[in-house]
Amino acid sequence: MSSKKTTFGLRLGQLADLFAMAVKNQELPEAECTEENLPQMLRDELAEVMPGSSLLFPTVSEISTSRQSDVALLVGQSLQQLFFGPEATIGQLQLIKEASKRLTGTLASGAQRAVANTLYHATIARCLTLYNKKITKHSYEKLDESFTLLMEKDWMAAELVELFSNARRICQTMWSN
Repeated sequence: MSSKKTTFGLRLGQLADLFAMAVKNQELPEAECTEENLPQMLRDELAEVMPGSSLLFPTVSEISTSRQSDVALLVGQSLQQLFFGPEATIGQLQLIKEASKRLTGTLASGAQRAVANTLYHATIARCLTLYNKKITKHSYEKLDESFTLLMEKDWMAAELVELFSNARRICQTMWSN
């Protein structure tokens, strides 16, 4: 009999949350996914403790079969903690980046795609600011442009504007070298 752990250190309550998330429809009703709801949708996604009703977590779980330890470390945390706290690992940030990139291409709602795209870029920005590491193939010039466009959105959360601004400075330094 194998002594390999299969719960990856998750408590019973966390496993129950994961199971509940797997059977629950995570999409907002179409009427709630509007441009005018973008600020609230973004704040909700940042504050949601995973798995909860996180837009990203089902996709993270789906794509991370080989990196379950990173998924286990996401349980009980919010994106706000990962983006603005010191605990995020590069592996966790890469998982969030991959999941948000995948969601950007699959969501029906333009507002949900905008949130997923924001999270994609916030993850890249956080990795730049925390580890000085670029986790994308995009050039520093392209990232600088993307961060600028996101900072100009009137629905953008203030803390993300600051994160994108800090990442832009890094991009500009790297780009000019």
